[in-house]
Amino acid sequence: PFGFSGRKPRLNVSNCSPRAEPSGRRQLHVHRVALVCDPDNPVLACQPTLPNVEFVLGNSEADFPADIRQELKAFIYVIPGSLDTLKAVWQASDGAEWVHSFYTGIDALKPFTSTSLRDGQILTNARGAYSESLAEWSLTSCLYFNKQIQRVQANKGKKHWDKFVMGSLYGKTIGFVGFGHIAQTTAKLARAFGMNVVALRNNPDLLSPLADEVYGFEKRFEMLGKCDFVVCSLPGTEQTDKFMGQDEFEAMQPSAVFISIGRGIAVDEDALNRALDSKSIAGAALDVFRTEPLPVTSALWDRENVLLTAHNADYTEDYFRRGWEVWMENFEAYTNKQPLVTPVDYVAGY
Repeated sequence: PFGFSGRKPRLNVSNCSPRAEPSGRRQLHVHRVALVCDPDNPVLACQPTLPNVEFVLGNSEADFPADIRQELKAFIYVIPGSLDTLKAVWQASDGAEWVHSFYTGIDALKPFTSTSLRDGQILTNARGAYSESLAEWSLTSCLYFNKQIQRVQANKGKKHWDKFVMGSLYGKTIGFVGFGHIAQTTAKLARAFGMNVVALRNNPDLLSPLADEVYGFEKRFEMLGKCDFVVCSLPGTEQTDKFMGQDEFEAMQPSAVFISIGRGIAVDEDALNRALDSKSIAGAALDVFRTEPLPVTSALWDRENVLLTAHNADYTEDYFRRGWEVWMENFEAYTNKQPLVTPVDYVAGY
């Protein structure tokens, strides 16, 4: 019963304090919302207080008595909550309609989505909640390599006056492998620096005012060869597994930098290491990895031409609040019987 609509402005959730219900409010229908979440998860610190919502928190089937299960229609799942509990409570409901993933990636929900969702039931996610911070990190990575920040810091440590030619992002080309919300938000910042923007997407006919050129899969090597920076924000699916492999890295310019902010499985890390060894690319900025935490045995730790963060590029001080804002936008649409804001094609995986 729910479709897609454009994003509305974020609701004003300025902090994590519960909001008082205004006096004299007419009686509201209270929605019970199942919140499948570890009770110690920090996401609960920013859980909103709403006059028409009763959250039923739990991480085991025993936390959801039979009489409550039957009437639940709306669900929230927070990693690393119990998927078995989500599945059992969802299937026991007489009218389950909507489940929301608190985070953007839904690959961890596959054991649930592949067995429990039926036609007419909808999955949403936190799309857009963390796009700005990931865009900032992507441009930080571009500047890190373009301005040779590592060289600058080394010169300072050695008290070496090195008046080298400074790079500029203006006129450089940034390419996006995947052109969803994160990539488009990054493209806006890139344009502010005067960069050219090209994009690779499933449907190259789906043009965007943010991209100078859009390429399809069969022309990916042509696109990659044009880029000074390549930003991969692909979701984690069977189709994107090791999407960036040896052929793709070899198609890039030797002076180009690879930036990974989507899902670690989209990158063949062995091929990336070979590309860095052979200098077929100049460097990489990585926030996500196939195995997390990144094993101490990984060669990526020891590379001077790799900027590495621990999947925390979007873990900002307002991280949980932003996640709740997106849920609240969807909840507002849900209660008003409007199209939900961030629906996910759970078959495609994004």
